Amino acid sequence: MPEGRQVQQMFSAIAGKYDLLNHVLSGGADFWWWWRMARASGAGPGKRFLDVAAGTGDSSLALARRGAEVVSTDFTHAMLRLGPAKFRRKGFAQLIWASSDADAQRLPFREASFDGITICYGIRNVEHRARAYAEFLRVLRPGGQLTILEFNTPVVPGLKAFYDWYSLRVLPRIGSWVSGDASAYTYLPESIRTFPDQRALAAELEGAGFREVRWTNLTGGIVALHTGLK
Repeated sequence: MPEGRQVQQMFSAIAGKYDLLNHVLSGGADFWWWWRMARASGAGPGKRFLDVAAGTGDSSLALARRGAEVVSTDFTHAMLRLGPAKFRRKGFAQLIWASSDADAQRLPFREASFDGITICYGIRNVEHRARAYAEFLRVLRPGGQLTILEFNTPVVPGLKAFYDWYSLRVLPRIGSWVSGDASAYTYLPESIRTFPDQRALAAELEGAGFREVRWTNLTGGIVALHTGLK
């Protein structure tokens, strides 16, 4: 696992092409994954959400489309600064506030500040996940929900072999060609392989103190949604 500064450098280098690469490399499935995440999160009018590792803000937009008020934050300023213009173009600037750079392990928010927390494709990059889970519990209101959308372990027979080939051989080449930087898209498949599978991640959340932990596989388990309550 790279240290925080290395993660920042990697994502800073690809920030300008990040959205395009997400759409291309997922074959457009990322839009559906955002929608499923927002639906599972319980976001809605009158709810205040913290979107951790929000990147350029697509996850925050998915929450705002359901009527939630969203604080959008990321550890990498180069990603975070792209969000506000996108929120204005999409007509949701009144519901989303881009916060200052925030480390998931040291959130700059008061206790019990949010009805829900989301983190999409970000928990895999956190150096000490237990610290982040403790912070999530601290800033969640009683009964609030954590929703994690993350790459995980394919469960459909034959899909894992194809996914391994695609992520190891194809993804880094396309990522390097489009972004001009190979490091992030070499790191991506490597980090997925060292990340806990669906059941192990659920056990981590339960061990951290979350209750009613559940998960749902999307696209055969290429990504998974995990939820847990404070």
